[in-house]
Amino acid sequence: MTVPFFDPFVLGSDPFPHFAHMRAAGGIARGAAPYPEIDEAYYVFSHDLVSRALKHPDLLQAPPGRYEEVRRKLVDQAPMALLSRSVLLADPPQHGGLRRPVAGYLSRPAVEALSQGMRSLSRDLVDKALADGGIEAVAGLAVPVSFWLLQEILGIEIEDPWMLKSITRRMAGAFDLRRENPAASSAEAYAECQAFVEDRLTRHAYRPDGMVAGMTREVAEGRWSREDMVANIVFMLFAGQETVVDAFGNAVVALDRFPAQRALLDSRAVDWNTAAAELLRYGASVQYAVARIAAQDIDLGGVRIASGQAVVPVLGSGNRDDAVFADGDSLDLTRAPAVSMTFGTGLHVCLGQHVARIEIAAMMEALFTRAPDWRLDAANAERRPSMSFHGMSTAPLIFSRAAGTVAGSA
Repeated sequence: MTVPFFDPFVLGSDPFPHFAHMRAAGGIARGAAPYPEIDEAYYVFSHDLVSRALKHPDLLQAPPGRYEEVRRKLVDQAPMALLSRSVLLADPPQHGGLRRPVAGYLSRPAVEALSQGMRSLSRDLVDKALADGGIEAVAGLAVPVSFWLLQEILGIEIEDPWMLKSITRRMAGAFDLRRENPAASSAEAYAECQAFVEDRLTRHAYRPDGMVAGMTREVAEGRWSREDMVANIVFMLFAGQETVVDAFGNAVVALDRFPAQRALLDSRAVDWNTAAAELLRYGASVQYAVARIAAQDIDLGGVRIASGQAVVPVLGSGNRDDAVFADGDSLDLTRAPAVSMTFGTGLHVCLGQHVARIEIAAMMEALFTRAPDWRLDAANAERRPSMSFHGMSTAPLIFSRAAGTVAGSA
């Protein structure tokens, strides 16, 4: 089998046509190293191969052997030293020990219990923006809603979500595909976020029914170290909102691009939750999963991958695979449910998948019921400069006079 070469660093802001080309070429490619600590990697693009890579028992975050040196280089960098203790980068059995105590706080029933408050906040934010004639979908709606929900789940006060958002946006550089070590600003941001967490822990400024209190019990009972707790609170503050904020920006852009699909929501032909699932598939915020390392020689997609080599599942490509999603590069809010790769799959499937769906649904409902004639100010919308994170830096929405009249009479 001839294996093509793939270089993610030469793609522009629209990588999806190239992803489709790679799927047609066999779905697997030898490619440029996703991080400087790794020599090269194999990238997988089809839905099937992405799923298999994420579930493969011998594709791990940090297997023993030759990769231990790579892991050491990563951990020598301040951001990765902290993240290496998070549930994202843990392998079994440590992964299960970190995941089990927090999973219940992110379950569907737990999040749905908060849905009324989230819907109310979303409506209030849109109502207040009606007098201004519009709202910035990222900073004005997605950021405050996502941090409010994260505050309720964690059980800590987040007085200034925009300040914390500026920190987590800089933190993202440590996760992004890169040719060099993370920028100094990324390490500084992790230190700032860690300081925020340490302050809350030192002052015992957390509610007894939240996730942070649950983590402190794990430490007190000897199942977690304090470093585990700090690392996973920092990770939650990052991942618990960063991807949802990106996904919502993508959602309003997608609805602007596909007016016939937007019309289905205008007429209520599709419910909010169904729409949210398809918008999350089409506009997945994370394009590349964290690289997995082969613990031993394996075969994947007809290619022999040697022990110690990296495999990068391209989530954004798997989500557009026509073999699973007919006309996958198009938005279709009536699409029958299928397993998307937005939240990954297997052992590391995203704990926050229910959170994301309910958040997107709540914010969409607020827009369409309070400002039904909103439109995207496309000329002033800007995409986020990142390869791994697919989202909008800004997505300003304009409300018409008619929208204000409708909302005011509701």
